[in-house]
Amino acid sequence: MTIATSPITETLETDVVVIGSGGAGMTAACVAALHGMDVLLTEKTEYFGGTTAWSGGGIWVPGNSLAKAQGIADDKALARQYICDSIGDSVRTDLVDAFLEQAPAMVDFLRANTAVDFTLQEGFADWHPEVAGFTPSGRLLSPQEFNGLVLGEHFARLRPPLQEFNAPGGFMVGLGDMPHIANARKSLKSFWYLLKLLLRFGVDKLRYGRSTRLTMGNALAARLCKSCVDAGVNLWNNAPMRQLLIEGGVVRGVIIDHGGELLTVRARRGVIMATGGFSANEEMRRDYIPFADQHVSLVPEGNTGDGIQAGLDQGGRFDGDNISNAGWVVVSLLPQPDGSLRKFPHLFLDRGKPGCIAVNQQGQRFGNESATNLVEPMHRTGSVPAYLLCDHNFIKKYGLGLVRPGGIGLNNMLEQGYLAHAETLDDLARQLGIDPDALVCTIGQFNTMAARGEDTDFGRGSFPADVSMGDVSHTPNPCLGPILTPPFYAVTIFPGDSTTTVGLRVDAKARVLDANDNPIPGLQAIGLDMNSLWRGKAPGNGANNTLSLTFGYVAARALADSET
Repeated sequence: MTIATSPITETLETDVVVIGSGGAGMTAACVAALHGMDVLLTEKTEYFGGTTAWSGGGIWVPGNSLAKAQGIADDKALARQYICDSIGDSVRTDLVDAFLEQAPAMVDFLRANTAVDFTLQEGFADWHPEVAGFTPSGRLLSPQEFNGLVLGEHFARLRPPLQEFNAPGGFMVGLGDMPHIANARKSLKSFWYLLKLLLRFGVDKLRYGRSTRLTMGNALAARLCKSCVDAGVNLWNNAPMRQLLIEGGVVRGVIIDHGGELLTVRARRGVIMATGGFSANEEMRRDYIPFADQHVSLVPEGNTGDGIQAGLDQGGRFDGDNISNAGWVVVSLLPQPDGSLRKFPHLFLDRGKPGCIAVNQQGQRFGNESATNLVEPMHRTGSVPAYLLCDHNFIKKYGLGLVRPGGIGLNNMLEQGYLAHAETLDDLARQLGIDPDALVCTIGQFNTMAARGEDTDFGRGSFPADVSMGDVSHTPNPCLGPILTPPFYAVTIFPGDSTTTVGLRVDAKARVLDANDNPIPGLQAIGLDMNSLWRGKAPGNGANNTLSLTFGYVAARALADSET
C-alpha cells in the first residue's frame, strides 16, 4: 500500500482505530468504546454501513437467548457438529468454538447495552438438512425496524438501501411485512397495514428524500451507527486509510487522508481492519472469482481489499483454499443511459416460486432454482449466462426481477429490453439463441413434474430450505408450478456475489497471523477482511452478517483485555 506525497500535517492519538464501517467495524467500535476505550472509526466512502446496509440484516446464532425464551432448545455440541460436518476437513475448529461461545454473548451484550435489537425469525431452516445438528427453526434473528430520524445528522451519512433488493423506489419492507403484502387484496387488515406504510413513505420522500422507516440490513446498520454515536465513537467518513504505521514490527496506528490532509493516528491498543473484502477489486476478482469477465458484484464501491492488502504487506497470509471464494447470488442487469448498471439480486422474490425455471444456452435446466445457491451449478456446468423463464400468470403474481409482484413495471422493462418475451416458446427460444426444440422439451418435462409435485431432476421443493423460497399456499409442491400461459418471459442472469470469503488468517481473538501463526502485534482483521469461518459454505440465512458482528465483538473484547 502506497502513501500519497502530501505532507503529514498532524498527529493524533487514540486507543483503537477501526478501518471500515460495515457491521463488523461498527460492532467493534461501539463495543470497544463501551469498554472504556477511545475509538476512531474511519470510512473511505461517503456513507457508513458498508455491505451490511445492503444485506438482509439477519444473523445466524445457534443457542441464542431469544430462541431459548420461546422454548426452542439448541445443543452447542450439535451446533458444532453441524458447522464442522457442513464445512468438512478445512474447518477451523478454534474459530468454531470461539463463534459458538461468543455469538450468543454478542447478541445479549448488544441488546442490553446498545440500540441494536433483534427478533426471532421462526420458520427458517438451516441450509444443510442432510447434516447432523441441522435445525428447522430458531437460529435466525432479524433486526427490528428503526426510525432513521433518530440518527439525526448521521442519517444523511447512512448508506441508502439497495433499491433493487427490498426497497423499490426507496420503499422499504421487512420480513414481517411480507404476509401483509401477499394478502393485501384479500384482507382488509393487510390492506390498511400496507396503505399506512405507503402513506408514511410518501411523506418521508417529500420531507427527507428517502424512507425513514428502515428495515433489514439498513435497520441493522442504522442501529449500529446509533450505538457508535451513543458510545462516543469518533466517526469519520470520506477518510481512506493510506498506510499502516509500523514501529519495531508493531502496528502502532494508521495514516489517514482526512479532508485532503494526511493525518497520523496513533493507536495505543491496536488497529482493526474491517474494510469489506475485495469484491470491488478487479485484479483480486480475476485471481479468485470464476467467470470473472461475466461476474457481477453487488457490494459497495469501497470494498477494494484495502484491509487485506495491508495485512499481507505486514506479513499476514491467506488461510488456505476455501470451498468457494464468495457468497454467490444470481444477478440480472439493466444498463442505464449514463453507462451504469442497475443490478437485481434474485434472492427469494422470484426464482424459487412455482412456475419459474432457470435454463442455460442449451435450453436445459442445470440446478434447483429454489436452492439458496444457484450460482454453484452455474459455475459447475458452465451455464453462464443463463435465463430465468416464466409465463404471464407467474409474472403477474410474483414479478420477475425488476418487474414487481402484480406485474408492476412490466411494460417499462419490456421497452427497455430488460426482458425478452414472445407468444410461443419457440419464438422466445429464438430470441435467446436457444434451440427451440430443446427448450420446448425442457418446459414439457418440467410441467409434467410440476403436475406431480415432484422434481425428479433436482429435487426442487424437497429440501426444508427450499420452502422459504417458494409459496407455501401453492400445492402440492410450494416450489413447482407449470409454465403454460402466454406470453412467455425471460431475463438474462449472471453469477454474482454479495460478499467475498477469502481473507486473512486470524486467531480466535481476531489477531492477524503471520507465516508462522504468530500474531502480528497491534493488528486485527474482522468481517470480510478475515477469512470466512464458513470457507464459502454458509450454514444458514444470516451466516455472513453473524460473523461480522461476532468477531467485531471478539476483537473489541480482546483489546479491552490487553495491556496498553
